[in-house]
Amino acid sequence: MFTLAIVGRPNVGKSTLFNRLAGKKLAIVDDTPGVTRDWRDAEGHLFDRSFRIIDTAGLEENFDDSIQGRMRQQTEHGLKQADAVLFVVDGRSGLTPLDEHFAGWLRRQKIPVILAVNKSENEKAVQAAVAEAYALGLGEPILISSAHGTGLEDLYHALEPHFPPEEEENDEGDDVGNFSDEELDAIEGLEEYEFKQAEDDPEKHLKIAIVGAECR
Repeated sequence: MFTLAIVGRPNVGKSTLFNRLAGKKLAIVDDTPGVTRDWRDAEGHLFDRSFRIIDTAGLEENFDDSIQGRMRQQTEHGLKQADAVLFVVDGRSGLTPLDEHFAGWLRRQKIPVILAVNKSENEKAVQAAVAEAYALGLGEPILISSAHGTGLEDLYHALEPHFPPEEEENDEGDDVGNFSDEELDAIEGLEEYEFKQAEDDPEKHLKIAIVGAECR
C-alpha cells in the first residue's frame, strides 16, 4: 500500500492532520512540542484514495541518545518506509532555521516531497510564510488547515502523481475470450439448431446444451 510520512518540526500540526486523514483521533494532539515521541501509522483516506499514513515525531537537530535524538531516529526510520513525504511547516509562526535545516536534508533524500503550509485558514495572514516556503526548494507549497480540513483537495492533487496506478477491475462474468474460434462457431451452430427445432415444433420442449471447460 502507498505510504505517506508526515514530517516537520514539533507543534506544526502533524498529528492533527494525521487524525483527519485517518478519520479518527489516534494521535495525541497537544500544544506542547515533543508530545509525539514515536511514529505511529494507520490507514488514511483522501477522497477516493486509501493509503498508509505515518505520523512521525517532531524533527529535532539532536543526534545523541537524548529524547530528542531518539525522536529523530524514529522519524528517519519511518521515512525509510514511505513512498512520499509531506513536509509540514507552520504558516502562523513562519519558517524557522530548523525548517530550513530539514528542508535541505529532505532535498538530499531520494523520495518525493510535498510541502504544506499548515494553519492557513486565513490566507492573508500566512502570505509571508508562503513566500518564504518557496525558498526551501521543495516546489510549490500547498496551503492547508489540518484543524479546519481546508486545502485537502490541493493535497490530493499534489499526491496524485505519486499514487500507484489503480488496478482495473476484471470482468469475470465474460468468458468469451476463453473459447477458440472453432468452439464459438460450434456454440452458435448449436444455438441456431435448437431454436430452429423449437420453431418447427412449438410444443416440443426446448433443449439447451451447456458446454465449457471442466472445472475441479
